Amino acid sequence: MKSTAVGYLARGADDQWRESIARFVTAYSAVPAGVAHKLYVILKGFESDRDLDQAIAAFGNVSLTEIHVEDDSFDIGAYAAAARRISEDYVCFFNSHAEPISNNWLAKLLVNLEAENVGLVGATASYESLHDYDPVFPPMPNIHVRSNAFMISRERFCELTDGLAFNGKLEAFLFESGPQSMTRKILSVGQSIRLVGGNGRGYAPKWWPLSDTFRLRRQENLLVADNQTRSFDRCRWSEKHTISTRTWGPYLQERYLLSGRPPIR
Repeated sequence: MKSTAVGYLARGADDQWRESIARFVTAYSAVPAGVAHKLYVILKGFESDRDLDQAIAAFGNVSLTEIHVEDDSFDIGAYAAAARRISEDYVCFFNSHAEPISNNWLAKLLVNLEAENVGLVGATASYESLHDYDPVFPPMPNIHVRSNAFMISRERFCELTDGLAFNGKLEAFLFESGPQSMTRKILSVGQSIRLVGGNGRGYAPKWWPLSDTFRLRRQENLLVADNQTRSFDRCRWSEKHTISTRTWGPYLQERYLLSGRPPIR
């Protein structure tokens, strides 16, 4: 059996880092992962040793291994640095705002990742494109697994991030949803990707708009929540429609799925 790691990013430069850590610790302690794993806490951006000590103490009796990285390369850069200090076969990365909300969340990700020819799984995914922001981004449907609560072979992730620098937001956005994104690189070698719901099902990209996960209806099938999903939950229905359309475009309409479009796996 291959070994599994979970990497949680704790960033002291975030104004509400105490609340974020407390939220994660509460959820991590209460919601069973369903599979043995090692927890790594990736620490960066703390202004003082006192704050850093408080952050570590906030995990209480949770067993963890600390990884300290510089606060100069956004979330993906921190994950990349941490992956090179982790020895487990698989790794699941959580950003500062993440919290598991479905029992056996890690087991559900793992069983889908170990399915035949699957190279990447995630708790949330999107068709959204930043093409209007920068034409370098592929137009919608720009399928990509979001860079939070995703799981991948550690060795493969190190290969995907080898030699990359994440000095600005653009580089981070490109890794997540650009023409050479993590998702597209997995697909380019003939592997598939899956969005994993709280029900444990792994959805191929064509079926993401019907998954009731990220920015879809009441998000009742979410496996892992974060600041984006919580923000969506607080919106009025009219605002939710606008956000859902920005995320999924016309593919929210079932007729696009039944007609065989969009032409994605």
